[in-house]
Amino acid sequence: MQIGRRIREAREGLGLTQEDLAARVGVGQRAVSYVERQVWLSRRSLERYAAALGKPLSFFLREEGVLEPEEQAVERAFEVVRRDPDFGFGARSSADFDLAAKKEIVRLYQRAKAVRLLPEGME
Repeated sequence: MQIGRRIREAREGLGLTQEDLAARVGVGQRAVSYVERQVWLSRRSLERYAAALGKPLSFFLREEGVLEPEEQAVERAFEVVRRDPDFGFGARSSADFDLAAKKEIVRLYQRAKAVRLLPEGME
């Protein structure tokens, strides 16, 4: 999975140049060029780009053109939650929770942070 490639695809899908997206995000064009070559971004950076592109985080976290099975989508979303130092799950292993618990934690996180990590219909 390439987060940067998904950002570029979303930008091009909207007919935006790198300069246009840079203005929306509040960075320089070189920063957008750099981000579009990355495999992974911090949650905060990804949220900024997602908002600027009008896409949910799940758009950037799924494999290209493939709808993920529920378990895969929940696991990926839970990893985003685990990486957020403000949420406090980083020290816990994902093996500590079953799929239903992870999904509920992700739902709570989505409400608390006003973001979307799970694909539509799975929330």
